[in-house]
Amino acid sequence: MPMQVPSGGYGTSRARLTWSSRPRHGLSDIVTLVLRQWLLMLLVFAVLFALGAFAAMTLAKTYTAHSSLLVQMSQDYVYEPRAGDAARGAIPEVTDVVQAEVAILTSAGLHQRVVEAVGADVVLGPQARGTPEQRRAAAVIAMGRSLQIGTAPDTGVVQLSYKNASAQNAATILNEIIQTYLSYRREVFRDTTTPLLAQQRDEIERQLNDADRSYEDFLAENDLGDFRIEREAVGASYQTVYAEHLSVEAQLRQADERLATLRSQLASIPREITLQQDMNLSVQSQIVDLRANRETLLGRYQPDASPVRDIDAQIAQLEALAGSGGSSGVRDQRLGPNPVWQDLEMDRVRTQAERDSLAARHAVLSRQVEDLAARQGRLVELESRNGALTAEREVLSTAYRDFTARQAQSRASAELASGGADSIRVIASAVPPNRASSLRKPVLILALLFAGFTALCAGLLRVFLGRRFVTAGSASRTLDLPILAVTPVKGR
Repeated sequence: MPMQVPSGGYGTSRARLTWSSRPRHGLSDIVTLVLRQWLLMLLVFAVLFALGAFAAMTLAKTYTAHSSLLVQMSQDYVYEPRAGDAARGAIPEVTDVVQAEVAILTSAGLHQRVVEAVGADVVLGPQARGTPEQRRAAAVIAMGRSLQIGTAPDTGVVQLSYKNASAQNAATILNEIIQTYLSYRREVFRDTTTPLLAQQRDEIERQLNDADRSYEDFLAENDLGDFRIEREAVGASYQTVYAEHLSVEAQLRQADERLATLRSQLASIPREITLQQDMNLSVQSQIVDLRANRETLLGRYQPDASPVRDIDAQIAQLEALAGSGGSSGVRDQRLGPNPVWQDLEMDRVRTQAERDSLAARHAVLSRQVEDLAARQGRLVELESRNGALTAEREVLSTAYRDFTARQAQSRASAELASGGADSIRVIASAVPPNRASSLRKPVLILALLFAGFTALCAGLLRVFLGRRFVTAGSASRTLDLPILAVTPVKGR
């Protein structure tokens, strides 16, 4: 924006100069310029402070009554599921309990009851205007604004305060709020579950009776006393009989193999054997006799003598006959039973008898295994139905016990609460305050601060919107030119 340098200002010339930016001030320049705007700032400050003081003087004095309550953990805040045990017994934090009680204290229903008890004129005071319905509505709104509730973290103490133009009315209304709150919270936490619990318990009892009859019919229909004991007994018997069946089957196979071996051995062993046998030894005797005669002849003849050679020839002929086997053989033989065959036959007879016994026992055990397996299979088929009936009975029995216990606990808790065993204690009741309080002083302080701040802002705004060079430093910074001399401004 073009800017003119006034004649008689800074510089050595009176020529008119233009500049595209506003004057650039330093801190000392700003202070100097703000001080020059003291009249404007004083006027703004005076007007705003006068308005704030007038508003403060119109505020009426009020009396504040104080009271305090102690909020303790009670059965009302302990979580009890409607069915089952999931998260049973869970309790909230103390802060959450206090906030819940504060919500009851600040509820419109509670305030409406207090207004009906003390009257709308007592709550509104001189400001009561309009029809009775309008006064009651205005009194409820005014009570909500006048009632202040304070809490501290992790503590069960609740501080209450109530403001009113009358000290007596302030204490009376606050005490009435506390008494109405104590009765009103009993209605909020009124026991509505005991009748429902009793109704549900009766329904569960009827279902449990039906389940018991169905289970008894199921046992009688399948000839069972106790399904679990019956299945355990059948399972144990099956394991025992099956193990014995396998053992007898192994023994039977062993007996068959042994019997087959004995039969093959008996087939290869003769029933009779030779007990005594006489051999034909005449040739050998002749050879021995000829050898003896030869030795006798050698005593009278030479070895090559004719009688010796004749005997040698006879000996050689007989030895050749003996060597061919024609001169030996059985002359006499006596037969009898074979003792080995007899022992094997006795073993075969005993093994056969043992095998027949094992076969009969194996057949009996096989039938028992089949019967037990069929019985076990039948029980397996019935297991799902038995499990469903048993589970239904157990669930209904547990639910019946649970609802019975909860009904008794709920009834006892309600009786204790109605008898005065409450979790809210009044630490201090409200008494009429002897000192009034007003917002005049805070409003005056705020008016003073606001007026001063606004006046300072007005001065600064006037400074920064100005287009004159007030100091040599401002002109030098703005024009980026050195200032050679300063002359005072002459009047026109």
